Amino acid sequence: MSRLIFTTLTAAALALPCAASPDSVVVFNEVHYNPTAAQTAGEWIELKNQNNVDVDLSGWRLDGGVDFVFPAGTVIRGGKHLVVAAKPAALVAAAGIAGVLGPFTNALDNDGESVTLKNNNGRRMDEIAYNDKQPWPPGADGSGATLAKVDELQNSELPENWSASVEVGGTP
Repeated sequence: MSRLIFTTLTAAALALPCAASPDSVVVFNEVHYNPTAAQTAGEWIELKNQNNVDVDLSGWRLDGGVDFVFPAGTVIRGGKHLVVAAKPAALVAAAGIAGVLGPFTNALDNDGESVTLKNNNGRRMDEIAYNDKQPWPPGADGSGATLAKVDELQNSELPENWSASVEVGGTP
């Protein structure tokens, strides 16, 4: 009888829907997917290292809407951010920041799409599937604001964890 209960419970547990949630300490933090025509810095993606330990991103990649392979020797310092841009030099000039990587190929779809961060073995480390419709924040769609994570420690896949940035152009 107890074996039957165990088997039944195990089968029931396996039948439950399971979200294959990423478990990386490096996550999406801010996305500028639809800048205004006046924002010459163009599109960019910011990653955040949630850990206090440096992470070697050599061979990792952004996949989906944009394509970018992190070059050998790319390290994101513990607790820090790293930006990948379509036009890195333009973003450096516009935002006054250093260390911007890129260019990525393709473009972020203004209507929404999925972008995946994969490690050097092709394993999904984080993913965002943003959209320009509710429940995603509409303020990030062409107003000059970015899609900014409300709490850097929260899941990138849930729209309620994102808002339009307070600052026009975001905070790369």
